[in-house]
Amino acid sequence: MRSVLQPRWLFLVNTLPVLVLLALGYAQFSLIESLLPISSVRTWCWLGGSLAGLGLLTLTYAVRQMVRRRPVSLGYCVVGLVTTILWLLVAMQQDWELIPSEIPRWLVPTDVLLYAYTFLMPTLAHAVFVAVVRLTPANQPQSALQNFGLAFLSPILWACAVIFFWAALGRWVPMALEQTLMRIGFALGAACFLFFLVRAAYIMGLRRLEHGLGLHTGWKVLVGLVMPVLGLLLNSGILLGSWTWKESGLFGNFNSFSFYALAVLNGIFVSLPPSPRRGWQLLLMLGRSILLAYTLYFFLVFLPFLPLALPAVLLFGLGLFMLTPLLLLVVHVQALSLDWQTLRPITPRATRLAVLVGGGLVLPLALTLYYLHERHTLHQALSYRYSPDYQLHPSLDEQTLARTLQQVRRNKNNQGGPWDSGQTPYLSLYFNWLVLDNLTLSETKLADLERVFMSKPVAAEEVPFTLPPPPPSSFQPGITDLTTRSSYDARQQAWVSWVHLRIANANPQEQDGEFTTTLELPAGCWVSDYYLDMNGRREQGILAEKKAAAWVYAQIRNERRQRDPGLLMYQKSGQLSLHVYPVVGAAVRTTGLQLLHRDPLTLRIGQRRVVLGDSVATPLQPTVVAAPGGAVAYVSRAAKQRLPLVRRQPYYHFLLDVSARQQTAAATYANRLRQHYGSAVLNNPQTRFTLVDAYSTPVAAGQNWQAALRAHQGRGGFYLDGALRRLLTDTYLHPAATYPVPVIVTDSLQHAILGPDLADLRAAYPESDVFYVLGPDGEPEPHALSRRSAQPLDVVDQIRPVRAWPSAFQARAYLPDDGAGELVLANPAAPLDPALASANRWQTGLLLHGYQQWQAFHPEVEESQRWPFVQASFRAGILTPFTAYLALENPAQKEALRRKQQQVLNAASALDLEEDSANPTAVPIDHYAGLLVVAAALLALWQLRRTAG
Repeated sequence: MRSVLQPRWLFLVNTLPVLVLLALGYAQFSLIESLLPISSVRTWCWLGGSLAGLGLLTLTYAVRQMVRRRPVSLGYCVVGLVTTILWLLVAMQQDWELIPSEIPRWLVPTDVLLYAYTFLMPTLAHAVFVAVVRLTPANQPQSALQNFGLAFLSPILWACAVIFFWAALGRWVPMALEQTLMRIGFALGAACFLFFLVRAAYIMGLRRLEHGLGLHTGWKVLVGLVMPVLGLLLNSGILLGSWTWKESGLFGNFNSFSFYALAVLNGIFVSLPPSPRRGWQLLLMLGRSILLAYTLYFFLVFLPFLPLALPAVLLFGLGLFMLTPLLLLVVHVQALSLDWQTLRPITPRATRLAVLVGGGLVLPLALTLYYLHERHTLHQALSYRYSPDYQLHPSLDEQTLARTLQQVRRNKNNQGGPWDSGQTPYLSLYFNWLVLDNLTLSETKLADLERVFMSKPVAAEEVPFTLPPPPPSSFQPGITDLTTRSSYDARQQAWVSWVHLRIANANPQEQDGEFTTTLELPAGCWVSDYYLDMNGRREQGILAEKKAAAWVYAQIRNERRQRDPGLLMYQKSGQLSLHVYPVVGAAVRTTGLQLLHRDPLTLRIGQRRVVLGDSVATPLQPTVVAAPGGAVAYVSRAAKQRLPLVRRQPYYHFLLDVSARQQTAAATYANRLRQHYGSAVLNNPQTRFTLVDAYSTPVAAGQNWQAALRAHQGRGGFYLDGALRRLLTDTYLHPAATYPVPVIVTDSLQHAILGPDLADLRAAYPESDVFYVLGPDGEPEPHALSRRSAQPLDVVDQIRPVRAWPSAFQARAYLPDDGAGELVLANPAAPLDPALASANRWQTGLLLHGYQQWQAFHPEVEESQRWPFVQASFRAGILTPFTAYLALENPAQKEALRRKQQQVLNAASALDLEEDSANPTAVPIDHYAGLLVVAAALLALWQLRRTAG
């Protein structure tokens, strides 16, 4: 332990943590600075300046001692302890000045004082270690028992002092002074307690280490094996009478078998005596080096709790278990030091360093590789489910995926905070950073993936409880006035229309009403601007990434502090949703949006209809307008009517449920199909079959589908959504004179994984959106692809002829004959570049919305093309299904939006920001735990190399 006197330690225990703390503090301050009063700004400045000054003084002292080749002095310990404790006490007293109550908590979900407490603990712990070494000279006899007695007497004296203070002086001392004295007393008591305890452990190994002996075996077994195992059992609740494994613990979830196995293995290696044989001694040192990461991990976990060990000693000895990692670190380091001394005469220094460093990296690298494998498996599953490449047929590691999903679910169980949660300190956040990019997966997606790949039904207890939406009320805010203004832009050859809405409460007593409405936009019409009036000024909407904008709006909405956000985004293809909050009392809110549209149109907003443009001034032209590059075209209503009308021939495509739960029922499919459709249909060369479980397995034309059915071994659930999308995508990318009629053969559609609808693929089924479900009763049941796909249809529309574009002989697309304009892709199988742009904003909008349709049939490019596509939307100012317009009140909200947007765009698109909008996701301090882990590892390496010279 004498290496702690080396001044280079100060760079890691003080300089690095202080720099990180200053960076985190500045990040929070810069976010909320515009909302802070002058007094709070001053508090931030002088607290930050004083901390920077203390850090600079420590850095100067460390450099000075290194230049003079002198160790850290006892005077530094006293000054360091006093100044750091005083700074923390002052910061605690200024808590309400740092983050006033009017600052929204979602802007600063982690208290800056928690940052300060965590990142200044290494400085305090190092000062205690230096004081122990300085006050325990090797040439003077010391009593470990006496120091143990003083350590455990400290809590009693501290408790007596508190009782005496309250009884004798409590009524005469002002409240503020009383709290200050109590905090100072607690800090001094905790420092004395830790000092004597560490000193006792140091004394026990000091003499024996000098004579080439290790600590007493009984002491090593107690600290290295018995106490860690008992601590794990206590943390899990078993020692408290709970004999079932819980997904939580007092200090975190350490219930994995690996923690117990490593605890036992670590205890054995720490307790083994030195070996006279060189080979066995090297193996012993290697084992201790590997397990040092385990000891350092628990030391890091309990480092912030060390001051709490003082009062915890009074609570049934709980503090003893909190102190075990500290004592174990001393024992472990001394054991490795003895290994180093034993091997020095017989082993080269390079070999010893290789064993020490290489062993220390084994557990961190193994954990990292394991998490990387989980990341690969999870992202492979997410890509297959939400952005699949239909040309590939992946096979996933379902067991690894199941463990990963279970870990994601445990990490979300943080309702109890650090004392009672399903998370494992630091490791859970390392997992979230490496596997999930600091985002999460909603319970809906977790259950969805489990149903697809593990055929797991959704249990009632796994579905998060959410309040049902309130029923429609006549007292909800509504539109009191609606005005429009349209002008024709000859340069763009398009109409520019403004729609202005005035919104008010039907009930003037309503204080925080939210206005919401939806409006359908036809093809060829896009949103190009948005505004919301707030506090007497007009705030233009910010075009942002959709998930980030919705998240920020939800945080402000959940505050209920009468802030002023407005959100405009696509709810689904062609349908906009508008949200304005709050609508207070009898006050009138004004908002509006700008539309670019090629043709005059009638727009329905709520119960009102408005006409935009003038069909007399600019009559409909039967022309096809192409975007830059010609990849996307707009076929107007008049132009569509001039296209040839054709009837394509249908053929049946049977999708057979061969999921794991359907293995026995699959044997009845042949009879069921023969009874209803007959042999003529089943033997028709055009009829197709696909076996559907977690994966889609098409039966090749001419192959015996019954033989393929009998030979198939089902895996996972009935992933019908993926099979239908694969079928419709293939149909759209390869237009032909025939089209498929999907028939689902299953015993229960309830077990199918099927989304709400497949409206985004509407271009693939222009004749009819009907598919059929053939159940065990043998009667096909009609369903709709475009709406409520899981619900049967009461009335089935007749098959309609379609329009062939550009001609019946060289058709590249088939369009529904519905009298509406249409977007078409000139070559849907070819890549589409979203970066193409034009000075004509309407044509740029055509390209962007055409790309959105192209991407629906090429989901595999979503990750690679998402950022360029969003950037193109930003440059053009055109709203797309991947972006949203958000009007915000102040710079702090706008900066929060920028940061959240950057986080979203750097992560996989299938990941979520939170479980739901009603439960905002906090950003825990452990996002920066890696810095402390690295610092602790480097400190340990320097500690172990103290005898190398």
